[in-house]
Amino acid sequence: MADKKVIVVAGATGAQGGSLVRAILNDAEGGFRARAITRDASSDKAKQLAELGADVVEADVADLESLKKAFAGAYGAYCVTFFWDHFSPAKELEHANNLATAAKDANLKHVIWSTLEDTRNWVPLDDDRMPTLMERYKVPHFDAKGEANHFFANLGVPTTFLLTSFYWENFIYFGSGPQRGPDGKLSVTFPMGDKKLASIGVEDIGKCAYGIFKKGLEYVGKTVAISG
Repeated sequence: MADKKVIVVAGATGAQGGSLVRAILNDAEGGFRARAITRDASSDKAKQLAELGADVVEADVADLESLKKAFAGAYGAYCVTFFWDHFSPAKELEHANNLATAAKDANLKHVIWSTLEDTRNWVPLDDDRMPTLMERYKVPHFDAKGEANHFFANLGVPTTFLLTSFYWENFIYFGSGPQRGPDGKLSVTFPMGDKKLASIGVEDIGKCAYGIFKKGLEYVGKTVAISG
């Protein structure tokens, strides 16, 4: 186990991070070890990951020094932030910058940054088809993640930019599921017209990320979009 490459997984008790930790642990001969970082190593979810075989370390994306300690000696990292914890693009950018800085400090060989499209590249701020929010965003949780890409690029961190998509699990856990209308029928409503919704099972995000790490440095500097 000592010669296995350590992958630090941010948000390890969350949806994306947890799925990657499980993907690594389910491949005992895969050559990688999971270092799961969480704000509270005593939480039930953190204990479950430890029982499965993950190395659980306390760190906080808002605390750069804790991230530097957690990243030290690792081969790579999966970097993800959770916008819905604070609904703040400014904090999203701060946390992403901390992750990129810690990765640079640790001289990691491969980082996956879980990002989203910056919608302002398609709908400029002066385009009134969509309202402008907070004076600088169209879709804050997308735009801030896309804007944060430059932290990794500018620091020269060897990064794969992973574009994820809507989790199917959101229909269960995030209030996006069927609602009963006045006629008593259940329906799912999204403001999309006749367009298709790119979606994915959250466990598949971890499997895809793990597959990218197993490809070595093949996807460094590239953007990979996943849905299924």
